[in-house]
Amino acid sequence: MNTRNLSITLLVIAVMTSPAAAQDLTGTWELSAQGGRGGPQTMTLVLAQDGEEVTGTLTRTFGGRSGGGGAIGSDVENGTVEGNNFSFQVTLSFGGNSFTQSFSGTIDSDSMEGMIEGGRGQGRPFSGERKN
Repeated sequence: MNTRNLSITLLVIAVMTSPAAAQDLTGTWELSAQGGRGGPQTMTLVLAQDGEEVTGTLTRTFGGRSGGGGAIGSDVENGTVEGNNFSFQVTLSFGGNSFTQSFSGTIDSDSMEGMIEGGRGQGRPFSGERKN
């Protein structure tokens, strides 16, 4: 085998055995999920990615019984991305209570989908689109 063929063979092997590059989650995402009381819930997720580490903020709007409520932002914690898989947690605090929700799923360019676990009730699916 000549040197050129050996070089090409080694390059092909290196590409085939190297791990998939992490997709970039950086940007503003609009997420949709079924709300805890049966109605749809929309959330805004702003993410920054450095290698496999993901940080950011998740903002939800809650309505109050007497017109109160409003937007509540939570920091993204323990955020990671590996290939097209991602996960992160947020801790929601209001009314003297707090609980952690875990988000995990897959990203495909400008769309994502996955599950929200924790808090009240069973896990529920979510989907999202990158807005910028």
